[in-house]
Amino acid sequence: MARRVDYYFRETISGLRRNGLVALAAVSTMFISLFLLGGAQLIGRQIALVIDQQTERVEVAVYLTDNISQADSDRILNKLQGMPEVSYVRYESKQQAYKRFRELFANQPDLVNNVSPDALPASFRVKLKDPSQFAVIDAQIRGQPGVETVIDQRAVLNRLFSVSRILKLGAYIATAVMLVSSIALIANTVRMAVFARRKEIGIMRLVGATNMFIRIPFLIEGLVEGLVGAILAISALAVLRRVFFNSIHETIAFLPVVQTQDLFAVIPLLLGVAVLVALAASGLAMRRFLEV
Repeated sequence: MARRVDYYFRETISGLRRNGLVALAAVSTMFISLFLLGGAQLIGRQIALVIDQQTERVEVAVYLTDNISQADSDRILNKLQGMPEVSYVRYESKQQAYKRFRELFANQPDLVNNVSPDALPASFRVKLKDPSQFAVIDAQIRGQPGVETVIDQRAVLNRLFSVSRILKLGAYIATAVMLVSSIALIANTVRMAVFARRKEIGIMRLVGATNMFIRIPFLIEGLVEGLVGAILAISALAVLRRVFFNSIHETIAFLPVVQTQDLFAVIPLLLGVAVLVALAASGLAMRRFLEV
C-alpha cells in the first residue's frame, strides 16, 4: 500500500513538473474563478447585513399639515395604532423634528441656520412589523384630513437590492467563464501528461495494470491544481475581508461588516467547487485522450 501511495505521489509531482507552465495557468485560472465566486458571496453577505440593519430602522413617516386639528390628529393616531401591520407609532413634534434635523446636518451649519423649526412638519413615525407592508399604510392614510404626505424609507433599500443583484450577477457570470477556462486548462494539463507517458501507459497495460491504477495519478494531478487554486483564493479573500471590509467599518463605524465566520462559511463551497471542477476536467481529458 505504501509503495502504491509513493508511486502516485512521484507520478503526480513528475506530471506537474513536466507541464509546469500549463499547470501554473490552470492554477491561476482556478484561483481567479474561485476568488470571484467567493468575492460575490462576501459582497452579497455584506449587502445583506446592511439591508438587515437598515430594515430594522425603517419607519413610515406620516407628515401632518400645519393646521391639523387635535381631533384629526387623534383620529389618525387611533387608526394607525389599530392597524395589524403596525408595530408601534411615535409622534414627532416640530421641535423634535428640528432637533433631529440639527443633529443630522451638524456638519452643514449654513443649511441648519437657514431652516427654522416651523419649516419642518410634525409627523407620526410608524414602525411596521413587516417593512414590505408600506403600501397598506399608504393606501389607508394618504389623503386623510390633516395628512400632508406619507414617506417610506425603503427606497434606499430597493436601490441596495438592485446594486446587490447587479454585482452578484456580474461576478457569477465572470466566475462561470473562468470555471470553464479552468476545466479546459486542467484537462489540457492532464492530456499533455497522458501524451508524454503514452509508451509507459502501453507497457503498464501489457503487464496487467488496471484502468483505475493508471488513471489515479492523473486525477490527483488535476485535483492538486484545483486545490492549490482554491487555497490561494481563500487566502486572497481573507486579505480582502481584513483590508477592504474592515476599512468600510473604520470609515462608517455604524455599518456591520462581514466577519471571519462569514469567510469560513464560504470555504466549503470553494473547496467543493475546486474538487468538482478538477475531477470533471481530469475525467474529461482521460475519456477523450486515454483509451484504457
